[in-house]
Amino acid sequence: MALAPMPPRDADDFANSGEYANPSVPHAVNVSEKSPLADFARLTLGAAFLLTIVIGGVFFSARWWAPAIPFRYEIALTQRLESMNADSLPCARAGAAELRRLADNLAAKMSLPKDMRIQTHLSDDDDPNAIATLGGHIFIQRGILKTVSSENALAMVLAHEIAHIKRRDPIVSLGGGVAVALLLSAALGGSDGGALVGWMAGMTQTSFSRAQEAAADAEALKALRAYYGHTGGADEFFLYITKEHPVRSGMPAFASTHPAPEARVRAIQASFTPNAPALLPIPSALAACAPGHAAPIRPF
Repeated sequence: MALAPMPPRDADDFANSGEYANPSVPHAVNVSEKSPLADFARLTLGAAFLLTIVIGGVFFSARWWAPAIPFRYEIALTQRLESMNADSLPCARAGAAELRRLADNLAAKMSLPKDMRIQTHLSDDDDPNAIATLGGHIFIQRGILKTVSSENALAMVLAHEIAHIKRRDPIVSLGGGVAVALLLSAALGGSDGGALVGWMAGMTQTSFSRAQEAAADAEALKALRAYYGHTGGADEFFLYITKEHPVRSGMPAFASTHPAPEARVRAIQASFTPNAPALLPIPSALAACAPGHAAPIRPF
């Protein structure tokens, strides 16, 4: 004889019989009344807004706190730049050594912090330019060697760039970008800073304010006076800029954000003393890197 099926039993039947039963689950449990995509969009936009605020604060405040970053961190971040010397030039080894000697002699007169070291690079570029960047690296493009006829004139350019590094101008000018790059590297899980180092290694120009440029000029003139006993010849490169590249669009990068060349020349010439010793010739190893370098340009 077949057994008749038992009728379905609900939670109330179990409750009345004293047996255990799972309670009925309301259909609205764990179900948002709003779209999950809308919730995700709100969270994403909120995180992006917060990140923008943080990055903006870091970027715009960097000029004040960037100089407090220990110089050794700059050195560590720019180690790749040590391999960027212009060793493809036939004159590179001897010329780079001569440039380093002059930089070391000038730096010894400029009271640099103990942990600060200057590293010079002779660049195979015919533009008359010089660049000071992070980690104490200075790039002298050989085009400058064609615009000066004395060691004194080259020393002014070199001392000017050393002064930028002494005053931490590169980290101040680039501090916002460097800080943001570090922040994004950390946020994206970067551990070795490789992208940041690569970015800095490819950097070819740093812009300084006119106040920074004027201060670097003054510091450089002090260094020349301490090293040579006078500042003669310090105006030569700037006379070239004034003569060959008057203020206009397309001015060389070295002078584009600098004070007006005529004003710089007058300020430099104001430091001259009468009866100064003769200027020193460009060292032969450097002259070989720029055959046909310029004859002196007389003041206008």
